[in-house]
Amino acid sequence: MIDVVVIGGGPAGMSAALAAGRGRQTVVMIDEEKPRNAVTQESHGFLTRDGVSPDLFRKRGREDLMEYPTISLVNERVILIEKNRNDSFSLTTESGSEFISRTVILATGLKDTLPEVNKIDQYYGRSIFSCPFCDGWELKDKRLILIVNNEKALHLIKLVRNWSDNLIVATNGRAVLNEEEKELLGRNNVQLVESIIMDLTGKDGMIKSVRFEGDYEIAVDGGFCTTHLKDETPFVRQLGLKLNKGGFVEADMMGRTNVSGVYAIGEITGPSQLIVSASQGHLAGAGLVAEYADRNFNK
Repeated sequence: MIDVVVIGGGPAGMSAALAAGRGRQTVVMIDEEKPRNAVTQESHGFLTRDGVSPDLFRKRGREDLMEYPTISLVNERVILIEKNRNDSFSLTTESGSEFISRTVILATGLKDTLPEVNKIDQYYGRSIFSCPFCDGWELKDKRLILIVNNEKALHLIKLVRNWSDNLIVATNGRAVLNEEEKELLGRNNVQLVESIIMDLTGKDGMIKSVRFEGDYEIAVDGGFCTTHLKDETPFVRQLGLKLNKGGFVEADMMGRTNVSGVYAIGEITGPSQLIVSASQGHLAGAGLVAEYADRNFNK
């Protein structure tokens, strides 16, 4: 039986695998290699890795993991997790491979759903982003479009204002701001356009202008947008995991869920940055090693 199966190979999953593997646990990390940040050119905010591409970040992480004979990597998609009578877990992949594990760490992350704006996918990750902490520095003091379409609108506007005071907020025809919030934007000299966005123009992923209904066009240097984040895996339902107030998997600071033997780390528990996810992974990996050592010693 495998000690730990980690599902997901991002910073959370790799960090958990490293901590558990170094703790002499047999670890299998299963990852389908479809990370949320694959569209971005650089990742930021991770000490010693600031500015590296997501591909290089994952490559170096896997190189670290492969130094340990206790850790194995599998490029698969897990489609089913079942808890057995002896409290172990059976995992089945899309290809039919099966694994039996004492514990499971979910590090599957989230998927972005972008605003319904023509061509936004051509610019997302290159000149339009969702996280100002990740990409705000590179767009500081520039003329930015903020495409907002949900309840996170005002929060994003306030944040981005920290990096640039030259902002155009576009609601794409939706009523996402109340009158008080609109007045607040005005007091902060933030331009608001509530017309429908007809088109985004630019070249090689770099946005240059936004065209609104009525042929009203605004030149911009970049931007941010609100996204809808969702967990596309079936594991919450299969395992009966509880959700927190934000609709994400509920876990304590060590990653433990309401199901014994199941840990949840990284963005599946809520949006976070790379370095935070990696920290959560280490806590979960080291924590389960400590729990195993305690049980083994007290037999």
